[in-house]
Amino acid sequence: MDEYLPILVLPAALLLDLALGEPPACCHPVCLFGRWARLMERTWKRLLGKTFLAGSLAALCAVVPPVCLGAGIVLLAAAFLPSWAAWCAAALAVYLCMAPRSLAHHARMVLVAARSGNLPLARQQVSKIVGRDTQTLDMHGILRAAIESVSENLTDGILSTLFWATAGLLLGGPSGCAAAAILHRCFNTLDALWGKKNDEYRRFGTFAARTDDALNYLPARLSLPLIALSCLPIPGMHSLSALSSGWKYRSAHASPNSAWSEAAFAGALGLKLGGPVAYKGIPAPYPYIGEGRMDARPGDLSRSIILMYAATCTATALFTTCMAFF
Repeated sequence: MDEYLPILVLPAALLLDLALGEPPACCHPVCLFGRWARLMERTWKRLLGKTFLAGSLAALCAVVPPVCLGAGIVLLAAAFLPSWAAWCAAALAVYLCMAPRSLAHHARMVLVAARSGNLPLARQQVSKIVGRDTQTLDMHGILRAAIESVSENLTDGILSTLFWATAGLLLGGPSGCAAAAILHRCFNTLDALWGKKNDEYRRFGTFAARTDDALNYLPARLSLPLIALSCLPIPGMHSLSALSSGWKYRSAHASPNSAWSEAAFAGALGLKLGGPVAYKGIPAPYPYIGEGRMDARPGDLSRSIILMYAATCTATALFTTCMAFF
């Protein structure tokens, strides 16, 4: 029975997310980590200013304790409890690091507002999942923004977690699985907090942002075939277009990783995503991604949520198969 426990970790983590969703913010480990990271930021800025060295030390001091804590809990479970307890602890760690149900929930809130024709509410809901200015977006722009968020977070918030959990498990067993998943989630959170290109974070946040880019590098590129494969059973999706659009527009983003999944979604849905936006009134002339229509509809957002779930299940099955063979 014990030999089957490793291949149950990722399916168990996904089922936990689907059944329970995210814990409340007051006790969510990611939220607690955010507070810890803010403390490290204030501490190292006082000591060394807004320098690259300060940001690098702050990031390491922020990340090492939760990674060690997660691995330590799994090791203690392995040492003092039945063998299945360590694998359960690893599955719990992976569950806490991924959030497909939360992503789908926020996208559905935009969808409900769009279907009711409530433009102010749709702008309010989409502002919860995108960083751009939303006050001037029309309904098509709101739906495109939500689809872009779903596609980008598929990589950052789901596929990368599954990838690193698998890599950690293959290299270090259940403790390695937990440590690798937590490591990725911590740096992804730091990138969200410190990865801003302004005077406050331009140098301080560089180490965290570049490390997050490195951790997402392989999962982003794997997202293209995973998304194309996941299109096959979904009516109205275009698998070949997802592949061709994903490859053609893979570099059409300021981030080295974001365009891979976004371009695949654009091809799958027959849309043109991306394009110029503004952040706090400052224009960001991003290129367009895809060659489809600009008028995104509620049905497109609905299908993007389905595609996100399909890609999540495909990735879970693929990485679980890797565990079974190796």
